Amino acid sequence: MKNAMIAIWCAAGTLLFASCDSGSGEQNTDTSAQTATIAGTDSTLTEDRQELMAFTARNNMLQMELGKLAAAQGTSEVLRSYGQNLVDWYSTKQEELQELAQEYKVTLPQQIEEEHTEHLNELREAENFNEAYWERLTEAQQDAIDELDGELKDMDEAEATPFSFWARNTLKELQAQYEQAKGREVELKRRDTGITPE
Repeated sequence: MKNAMIAIWCAAGTLLFASCDSGSGEQNTDTSAQTATIAGTDSTLTEDRQELMAFTARNNMLQMELGKLAAAQGTSEVLRSYGQNLVDWYSTKQEELQELAQEYKVTLPQQIEEEHTEHLNELREAENFNEAYWERLTEAQQDAIDELDGELKDMDEAEATPFSFWARNTLKELQAQYEQAKGREVELKRRDTGITPE
């Protein structure tokens, strides 16, 4: 009786093991292939990619400064609110980039470039702050989009690495930010010139 019970349990275990394994062979192979791809192509970053991360870090800091400036000097509630949202959004993006940089052991710059500081000072003293602000903001965002887009053109579409995910997502988010800012810039110019949309 004892031997019969052991045999039943062994048979049940064998069936259970076989059913768990059936259909999962392909998944395991796919996962292994993905892991191999990530490990094989993502151990280090090229110099161009490291420079792109550094550029993005400086752009994030510039956008945060632009946001602070809008929140402090904006002559409309819309601009002040937009500025604070910009600070919050780019602060989060900078934290995400810092985590990615640590993963790749890349050191990011901790301050904006002198040229950006000069632009910010000019903006502070602009006669028509709101108009000058939207123009400078959209220029900075377009520069960032161009940099990321240039890197993505050289990237294999099948590449699935932390860097490639970050770059693709960041580009989409920057494009959305740019469209929003550009829309506000156009709206402001229409209002100032008395032109109303059709």
